[in-house]
Amino acid sequence: MNRTCPRDEALSALVDDALGAEARSQLLAHSAICPLCKARLVELRALHDAFAALPSLSLQIDLAPRVLARLQDEAKPAAGTGRHIRWPQRLMETIRRLTIGRIVLSPYAGATAAIGLGLWLGGMLVQLGDTASPPASNATLAAASFFGSIPPGNLCPRAGACGAPGSSQ
Repeated sequence: MNRTCPRDEALSALVDDALGAEARSQLLAHSAICPLCKARLVELRALHDAFAALPSLSLQIDLAPRVLARLQDEAKPAAGTGRHIRWPQRLMETIRRLTIGRIVLSPYAGATAAIGLGLWLGGMLVQLGDTASPPASNATLAAASFFGSIPPGNLCPRAGACGAPGSSQ
């Protein structure tokens, strides 16, 4: 097939007599000059004839009543469960349905772990004991005070952002 050849669906519709007169005449004219489409049309006609030659079978039973009865049985609520379940029972049922795998693999577990770890590490930097002592006597705060908000060698984004005017920052 090349760019001008019709799609297989169009050829199949031609075999099934599902096309209008104009489309039918165009496809027949194309398939008369195109060897690829002519061969494909012969294959589709053979397939159509093979399906038409199959015997028609009819079921000896009617399945509709059985299917409808089964659907209605499944749609009925289970005995003993009322429509109004108290909220503690619903909460416990929801918790029981959750598994540890669902909780660990949830998309929010990583974010929660990162926030928790950040809070824990941040809490380690701040010692709650002696807050009135100068940073020099508190080794952790002295080490953390080395890191300023503006990296060394950078310009201040606006006046007064890097500290008080005239300071060494």
